[in-house]
Amino acid sequence: MKIFQPMLFVGLGGTGGLVGAELERKLRAELCGPDGVALSHLSGHAPYQLPDCLQFVYADYSETDLQRLPQFNVDPSLRAAYARTSRATHNLLPNFDSSPEVTKMLRASLRDEVADWLPPRIDEPKVTPLHNGAGQLPTVGRAALFATLRHSLAPVLEPLLQAIDAIAKSAGELSELGGGKVNGCDVFVAFSVAGGTGAGIFLDYLHLINQAFKMRRFDGVKIYPLVVMPSSFSSSAGGGREADLNAARALVDLFRLVDGQNAPTEGAEIGDLDHDSGLGIRYPGTTPIRLRTGILPTAFLFSPTAGIRQDDLRRSIVSLVMSLIGTELGDGRSRGRMTAADDDFQTFAASFINRGVHRSAMSPTGIGRQGVSTSLVASMTAPMDQLADLVAGRLLREAVTDLVERPRTTLRDTAVPLIRQLFADSHLEELWERRQLPVPEPDPVPRGSKAIEQALGERIADMQRLLTDLQTLADRQAASMADRFAPRPAIDKLLQSVDPFLAERVVRGVPASDEPIARSGFLGMLASRSVAPQRPPGIGDQPPKTPRIKGRLAGMSPARWGDDDVQAALQQQDLWYQWRSRIVWHEAWREQQQRWQSQADAAGTDLGRLVNAFRKHSDQERKVSAQKGLELYEDRTGISYLLPPQRTLNHFYEDLVTRLIRREGLREHDDEATLLLKMIDGDTWRSVHAQSRRNPDSAVAVVKAQLEGRITRLFAESGEHLEERPLLPSMSTLLAAAAGDADATEQVSKEALDLFGRKLTGLLPVGFTPEGTGPLRVLVTHPRVQAVDEVQEYLGKALRLPSDAKNSVEYRGVESDSITVVLFRSEMSLTQVPEARKVLRQWARAKDSEQAQDVLRWRQRLGFRDSWMVSCEEDRRAILHRLLCCMWNGQVDVVDGDTASPDRVRLRLFPETGENVPGVRLRLGDFPGGVSSWAELLRSYERWTVLDDERIVEDYCRELMGTQPVGLARSGSDPHPLFVELVEKIAPRQLELLEERRERGGERVEGWVRPLWEFWAETLPAALDTEFGDQRAIQPTLRTLLEHVRGGTPKPRPRKELREPRRAAPQDDDWGTAPRADHGDTRSDGHDDARSDGHADSEDADRQWAPWDDPGDPGPYSDRDRPGPYGDHDRDHDHDRSRRNPWDGDAE
Repeated sequence: MKIFQPMLFVGLGGTGGLVGAELERKLRAELCGPDGVALSHLSGHAPYQLPDCLQFVYADYSETDLQRLPQFNVDPSLRAAYARTSRATHNLLPNFDSSPEVTKMLRASLRDEVADWLPPRIDEPKVTPLHNGAGQLPTVGRAALFATLRHSLAPVLEPLLQAIDAIAKSAGELSELGGGKVNGCDVFVAFSVAGGTGAGIFLDYLHLINQAFKMRRFDGVKIYPLVVMPSSFSSSAGGGREADLNAARALVDLFRLVDGQNAPTEGAEIGDLDHDSGLGIRYPGTTPIRLRTGILPTAFLFSPTAGIRQDDLRRSIVSLVMSLIGTELGDGRSRGRMTAADDDFQTFAASFINRGVHRSAMSPTGIGRQGVSTSLVASMTAPMDQLADLVAGRLLREAVTDLVERPRTTLRDTAVPLIRQLFADSHLEELWERRQLPVPEPDPVPRGSKAIEQALGERIADMQRLLTDLQTLADRQAASMADRFAPRPAIDKLLQSVDPFLAERVVRGVPASDEPIARSGFLGMLASRSVAPQRPPGIGDQPPKTPRIKGRLAGMSPARWGDDDVQAALQQQDLWYQWRSRIVWHEAWREQQQRWQSQADAAGTDLGRLVNAFRKHSDQERKVSAQKGLELYEDRTGISYLLPPQRTLNHFYEDLVTRLIRREGLREHDDEATLLLKMIDGDTWRSVHAQSRRNPDSAVAVVKAQLEGRITRLFAESGEHLEERPLLPSMSTLLAAAAGDADATEQVSKEALDLFGRKLTGLLPVGFTPEGTGPLRVLVTHPRVQAVDEVQEYLGKALRLPSDAKNSVEYRGVESDSITVVLFRSEMSLTQVPEARKVLRQWARAKDSEQAQDVLRWRQRLGFRDSWMVSCEEDRRAILHRLLCCMWNGQVDVVDGDTASPDRVRLRLFPETGENVPGVRLRLGDFPGGVSSWAELLRSYERWTVLDDERIVEDYCRELMGTQPVGLARSGSDPHPLFVELVEKIAPRQLELLEERRERGGERVEGWVRPLWEFWAETLPAALDTEFGDQRAIQPTLRTLLEHVRGGTPKPRPRKELREPRRAAPQDDDWGTAPRADHGDTRSDGHDDARSDGHADSEDADRQWAPWDDPGDPGPYSDRDRPGPYGDHDRDHDHDRSRRNPWDGDAE
């Protein structure tokens, strides 16, 4: 695999960590090779060290989840290599145990920063302990982050800056990996919107990632959020109702940010403005942080299709990232751009995702723009890692079973020398020898009975004296040996020449051996040297008595020293002396037992621990490999494994072992045990022996990994004989053969080629397509081959691509042994994605009837007072402009109620009248006391577009949102009386009425008056002043057009100023969560100034005032008569509930 541009991956929460871990694993497999040393030529890279141009940063409140990251779960010797490209953001939690403590501190210390989004204490959830996560409440997650950042942004920025610094210095490595100049960086931010941590902090992290690159002056950066949708999780794993509620607000916040990137609005003035100049987040002690324009063009939503598992969905996300960073810019053939010089984008990811895409246009419904993308990825790979794991595990099991249970013929001749060598290497050679002091021989040699008897007696006396001397010497030597005793290095040295299974028998003994020393083993011999040696037969404690020596020939010839009876006496003395000498040594060694026994036991335990770990692996491997084999052959969605052409894994295993025995130069009848001893050398045995003291299982893993590396290399090797093909042909060879390459066809079997064709055809199952209705593009990456045209033609026929993507397929040859199909759907709004609509419907139902556990205010990031589902102020202004155009043309009919305050209206798609003209019916509700229901028109429209499941809704909306006054480009047309009545009679009357209600009701009615006031005083005038999109229009706006058709001179119409807002109700203030009034300032509040001149930031406008259902705002009406934003108190609500859709609208 080649890498063409740098990448930064940021994983947020548990889901982000899992996706990042899988991405790290795949990149290491592709770049570092099976043994981890493929990149060792890059500036002395350590094994399994990724290049610095690939960086990972993780953030999570749960330290337990962080400890599951790859860098904390590998051998300690590899952690430095992993840590060079992977950083975990620790200490992200503030020093508080519970969420109420955090919010209490924020309200006191960071009042201005949190006033807009931190809800009051009323019904505040209590999450404790925080180190277990945010309790699936995003607002709690964000509050915890603000508490951590109250003194400095360093906790978040430092890991990001370290990663960016490493990327900035990686140009040399990048060039060696196939890339060119560092022109930019692709940033992938993975998280789910179902939980509390990732969904709570993603918005802040997007801004802080941008800030980190800005601080380093790093240009050409694009950020791509990878969003896992709640349907990926079961109810027991974090899904369900709470996940849907979290996702609803998270998606709205995310894509409002994306829309702002794709359609930025800038005023003509800068400086100290009364309104916010753009979307930004204010952190303690800093100026508001805003994203640089264009850095966040879209976000990818990932929803599972039928049959796809959660881990397979993560692999799908990883395959997307791998395809984007491993494909060369300007290398495509089907899109007309052949070289990177012809491409305006810095990276292939930016080119593929953003080229030819128009995300700034308004969506067909008028709600939001078209910045939503969905994606699914299917990939076919040869599972070499998994196959090598299975084969290595079985080979190790078979070998260990033989080595442990089968008698070793080599022990018959080598056991005693090996045990003696262990004594020597442990500095116990004197103990092994048990040397006795030499007894002086008589000189001259005595002759005659008396002389010989006297010499024998003197010899016994010498022996007794020497035993006394030996006692002193042995005590001194035993103490010295106990000091120098080192059995572990001795066993370690032994492992240089023998395997640990033989070494264990040498150390612990072979019970069935005929040789006593071999039966005792090293440890047994040590123990025997500390007990009294066995008394020889016929020997007593006292020295043997000197026998009477007789001469030969009945005394005729004098006795000689060499006579048989003299020699028998000497042997008895020598036997007694040897036994007594050994007793001296054994007693001296026993005196030191407290000093050497523990070391001996530890050495035996160490070796036994290692052998037992291999035995444990052998006992478990059969069951584990059976499960792995089932998973490997299991039908999966989006993940296809090209398995060996042999009928079963057993046949594949036998073929591989046979070929491996040949490769290692062994005899044909040799087995797995011999093969293991051939492939694993003494240095490896010594290494795993030392490692087993800390972690026996990891020691087994080292041996298994070494086998896996050799097996993986064997997969692609051809046999020694010409008829032997590679056991597992490469994907490039199979692809070339399938496309008709004759040379490649000779290298693969017919069975392998047929299997490849079947797998490729079934790669994309029916229904495997990203959600949504936007245009679909396809990227097919395949191994680089010479016959490019033939291969692309073959793939086009073999792959069952979705019908709506036939003309937008891009083929790319890459340095990777896999075929990946990236399905990418873009140019959509949230309402065009089914799962997004589903979670928004869940949110709407929860708003209508909120349950105690819903705590909706604690599932947002930007404002708990925003009562709109999806739309922002700009959307509502544009939608109302189009609806007013419909009203101008007479396309709005009052179905129920009077024109001043209708219960239900009908929006016809065309000016024609009649029952057959298609239209939409919207229920506005019944408002008592003269309050007009027209203010609910936008809310009813929004609910209809979001909650209606009919696919035709988008087409209806497209017609409505394209409406303009009849004859606009000619002489114009007269407005319908309903339009005139609304603009000139109803609107002024409503402003006066609301002013009266505000005067009479005071603060307690502010919550429900404010949305009505905003409609009549802000949104309606702004819609009247919105310019037509038609350049041929005879007048630019509805207001000027109305003046024109009446024959007057169009002139700007001043808006009614909005007075200073009242303070919120006392019970909703809650210690500083509401905005503070500027005392002593002669100007009106900045937010009001913004609203009065039509330039109010929609987000601030929505957040500044509580929605109608806020506590403490009962309104002037009783609960029965009070109007609500969703028409819950309509007169016919109860009796009409059964026939109405939940959105109170009907598409006709």
